[in-house]
Amino acid sequence: MDTTSYVALSRQIALQRAMQVVANNVANLGTTGFKAQSVLFETVLERAGEPRTVAFVQDVATVRDPSPGPILPTGGPLDLAIRGPGYFAVLTPAGERYTRAGQFLRNAQGELVTADGHPLLDEGGRPIVLPPEEPAPTIAADGTIAGRNGILGRIGLVSFAQPHRLRPEGGGLLASDEPPIPGAPGGIVQGALEGSNVQGVLEITRLIEITRAFEGTQRMIETHHELTRRAVERLAGVSA
Repeated sequence: MDTTSYVALSRQIALQRAMQVVANNVANLGTTGFKAQSVLFETVLERAGEPRTVAFVQDVATVRDPSPGPILPTGGPLDLAIRGPGYFAVLTPAGERYTRAGQFLRNAQGELVTADGHPLLDEGGRPIVLPPEEPAPTIAADGTIAGRNGILGRIGLVSFAQPHRLRPEGGGLLASDEPPIPGAPGGIVQGALEGSNVQGVLEITRLIEITRAFEGTQRMIETHHELTRRAVERLAGVSA
């Protein structure tokens, strides 16, 4: 395979990766707390004889857009949205994880848990347990949970020095290699959920652009191969 084909193939691989990310964004238009993603590309230069170099394209990372999504009222007493920065901390079998998806339930033990059963943690890193006589507590903007008999606990929001380094793990959960910073400045809105920050029209437009670019690159490869075939046939005719 010659240099032209290698360069075109590297572009197609990058476009295919971009298409997967955009398609995932579109699929999560209605996912609570989902953050849109994009692919970060960089140029890889290779020598092609002095003094020329050939530029290949390579995707090096997937970048999350941390901008907030719309806050959508639900009326559910255990539906919580974060206004501003911050993340809920939950406990999973793999350790502590973080999320902006605040659709919590109450399990048989009275714990506030995610849809997958992961307990929501308080500001001290402990699961939050509601007594049976408090089916619908009041949750203030600072995370304080109040019932008929007084304060029941306080939800702990956390933040990160480098939030772009959080890794998606599925189910709306994020993992981090750096320790969380307790006491994020964001506020909690009870009876609401944060919607996805994906802009549907923009993502569909990107998907169309990527598809056309992929098809254009494919036509370029086919044209180049056809020109090469004709050149070989002519050289064979001359030699004969």
